[in-house]
This record gives sequence, structure tokens and C-alpha cells, in this order.
Amino acid sequence: MSASADTSNQDAEAIRCLLSDYGRLLDARDWEGWAALFAPDGAWVGGPYGEVAGHAALIAFGRREFSDAPPCVHMLSNMAIRPAGERATAWSRWLVIEQAPDGTLRTIQAGSYADRLVKLAGQWRFARREATLDLPAMPAG
Repeated sequence: MSASADTSNQDAEAIRCLLSDYGRLLDARDWEGWAALFAPDGAWVGGPYGEVAGHAALIAFGRREFSDAPPCVHMLSNMAIRPAGERATAWSRWLVIEQAPDGTLRTIQAGSYADRLVKLAGQWRFARREATLDLPAMPAG
């Protein structure tokens, strides 16, 4: 294996860990840790929330929008990761499973992430993470 292929594989694995950490920290409601996964000016973009950029804004957004949400887990899959030097793109699927007040579990949403990533001081971070909601499907109109 060439040195560049080895580096590319290492980068892909580091990005895979970043994507996994995202779901873990989001589910734990660790807003500081979650925001730290983004570049200092990194942005999260999604649906009715629009674009939220920068660590302070991301922390405030998480606290405001999701801290009181029922317990849930984000299942992440189908990761397609393409490193290119100090930048990368990724695409993945997400599924949210929530615990209802009576204790039952239910799947509430599914979608995808399209990511632009940047390597800063040897660490991969989200430059831009765009969340798309696929299910439940919204009526056309």
C-alpha cells in the first residue's frame, strides 16, 4: 500500500469516528462537545432551522431546540467518505429512534447528511453539515 493510500485510509477512519461522535454527543446532549466537532466557523444547516454557524451559536441552538426533547438515539449508516488532502466530503444516512413517555420506542425521522470537512491541526472537523429530512415525507405543495 502506498503512503498516500495509507493516509487516505487513516483520514477516512478519522472522519468515520467524527461522524459517529456527532451522533453520540448529540444524543448525550453534550452541546459543548458537539459544537467542538465543527470548525470555528463551521455550520449546521437543516430544514426549518436554517443555518447555524460558529461554536457559540451551535451550543445555544442545541440547548434551545433539543435539550428538552425525549430521549433518543441517532443511528448513522451508509457513510461514503472522500478525503482529498486537508479537505473531504462525506454523505451518510441518519435515523432517529425516540423513547415515548410510556417507554415504547418509535422511529420518528430519517434523512441524510451531506458534509464538507476540513482538517485543522491534525483533526477533522465539520466545515458544513447539511441535514436533509427524507421521512416522514412532506406533502408537495
